[in-house]
Amino acid sequence: MNQKNGMKRLLIFYGLMAGVLLTGYVTMLDYTRIIYETSWGQYAGYLAILILPICIYLALHELSKQQRQLLYRQSVLFSLVVSLLAATCYSAYTFIDIHFFDASHLKNLFTYTSEQMKAEGKTLAEIQERINRMQQHYHSSKPYISTYVWYVCMGLVYSVLFFFVFRVRYRKPIA
Repeated sequence: MNQKNGMKRLLIFYGLMAGVLLTGYVTMLDYTRIIYETSWGQYAGYLAILILPICIYLALHELSKQQRQLLYRQSVLFSLVVSLLAATCYSAYTFIDIHFFDASHLKNLFTYTSEQMKAEGKTLAEIQERINRMQQHYHSSKPYISTYVWYVCMGLVYSVLFFFVFRVRYRKPIA
């Protein structure tokens, strides 16, 4: 197996791993209703943000072990590909769930929003209007576009940070 095929497999593996882990974690939060029924649940949702940098770190670590010198261009390219694959996995799952299956995560979100608005003293008309806007939002392309934008931005930030970590770590000594 040549080095380019090894790097492609590495990219695909870590990108799909990030997407599958993200999808699984978010789905687990929804099915267990932790995110809706506990006071710390929303913070558990924020832990999903850690999945991408961990996968990018692992991918760049493997790349830096395989090569004598990690180039900035490679770091950015690897991070972007991992980010895009993760966003694609998550967006595909969300799209399929919303358009072809039950979309229980949306039902849970709508129920939670309704309960919160009732507790705030909102009228039924205001609640229904908000739910309708949320339904329109989730049946549009906006959530998918924002997922890709966020993941590309995060991939760029992490590529820069991890490039400096691995560049210094595996740099050849000066003779």
